[in-house]
Amino acid sequence: MSESSLGDALKTRLLADAGRLEFAFKIIEGDLTPEFYARLGKTFQEHDLVKVRLLATARPTRAGHIAHLVKHGQCTYVGMLGKDAVLYRPKGRDLPGK
Repeated sequence: MSESSLGDALKTRLLADAGRLEFAFKIIEGDLTPEFYARLGKTFQEHDLVKVRLLATARPTRAGHIAHLVKHGQCTYVGMLGKDAVLYRPKGRDLPGK
């Protein structure tokens, strides 16, 4: 999934919905492991939206984390709410190979 696959109305609704959520994960260097993606996949089986707090302060580092999350989490990046990246994947969609 890519960010461009979301229409403006859906993206606006998802960001509004995410505003009421607590972040599910904190990401620092080295946290994007296969075990992390297994936990992320389980979270997406129960929730369409997940907020991930990105503790990196440099924009290139945050952008790299987001790209990695989208690629390996098989989800869509919706946008940022403060330090939290909002990710979307329709509930119950399994990760590839599962």
